[in-house]
Amino acid sequence: MKDEYPTGKADLMTAFMLKAHVLTKPGGTWAMINLPSWMSLKSFEGLRHDLLRDQRISSMVHLGRGIFGSDFGTVAFVIDEVNPGTSRAVYRRLFDQHVDVRSVATIEALFLDTTYNHYEVSQMDFAVIPGSPIVYWLSEKMRSSFSAGKMLGDIATLRQGLATADNNRFLRQWWEVSRARTAFACTSREEAKSSGARWFPYNKGGEFRKWYGNQEHVVNWEDDGAEIADFKPRAVIRNPGTYFSPSVSWSKVSSGAPAFRAYPPGFIYDVAGTSIFTTTVPERLGLLAFANSRTASEQLAAVAPTLNYEVGQVAALPVERAVDDEVVGLASAAITHAKADWDCSETSWEFTRNPLIEVSALEQSKRVTQSTPGDS
Repeated sequence: MKDEYPTGKADLMTAFMLKAHVLTKPGGTWAMINLPSWMSLKSFEGLRHDLLRDQRISSMVHLGRGIFGSDFGTVAFVIDEVNPGTSRAVYRRLFDQHVDVRSVATIEALFLDTTYNHYEVSQMDFAVIPGSPIVYWLSEKMRSSFSAGKMLGDIATLRQGLATADNNRFLRQWWEVSRARTAFACTSREEAKSSGARWFPYNKGGEFRKWYGNQEHVVNWEDDGAEIADFKPRAVIRNPGTYFSPSVSWSKVSSGAPAFRAYPPGFIYDVAGTSIFTTTVPERLGLLAFANSRTASEQLAAVAPTLNYEVGQVAALPVERAVDDEVVGLASAAITHAKADWDCSETSWEFTRNPLIEVSALEQSKRVTQSTPGDS
């Protein structure tokens, strides 16, 4: 497989795609039904690149799940062995969500309705998107944005962080350790070392939460991480120069759409709490607003079709223009509201009072204020 089908070696079905290409005469046609994974996964990027350059997709029906039972979905397509040029192919998408499992009768009815999810796209549009995914359902403006805007990675620094290799040994939740031995707001490695503290805030990714939150863990970084450094080569200390810097971060693994959050100074970050760093606060807030927008969500769904949101995929998102002051203000307000919500929980180290008690005290204060001297 590696020797004969290098761009299709990740799956037997894609090796058959390459074999069909070899067996078909110039000007001929071949067709196939297989899984849709080759249309977007990084392991098939070379296959897509060659296909889009040398062959023409004549038509494609994305059948979804249900034709062969509750499977991973299927796609049927026809390929012409001719120069693709600028011709447009017809694409049909017979489902709304990837998780939809429909009966064969329903799928047949949707196919016969020629107006349902009908797209006509030039395959040249796919070539300008990083990784060349076959994302025919994106709007023309959305596809063109990948060539019009700057990549996020060109205007900000995206990094993976620390891998301790033994979280049970080096990580704790912040309430499990002595507060006297914890430093929550260091701004540099030098400051952290001179503090004499053992525990420091740790960004470990976490659940779906936008704007702010998921600040529960601390890591043993005493004496500039000496104990973790002694745990090499199992432990991997990546990009330590960015530790304790303010950032925008997201969870690398998500069961749905990604959620981006602001982290203040003081955090070391995990390999699963991948982070974005900028030189100014407005840049950071602007990128946070963009990353949490519907536009970025659709773009990321095109370049990251699985449950993993890698640094390279987020770095490839196109940012079309500088963010204005209004957007920066809205992002700042969203962070403030999200932080207030996070601090209502006892799992926040800035928790002060249960909100129910706060409301009760406020109501009691109102009653006292409104009462008269004659009231009992």
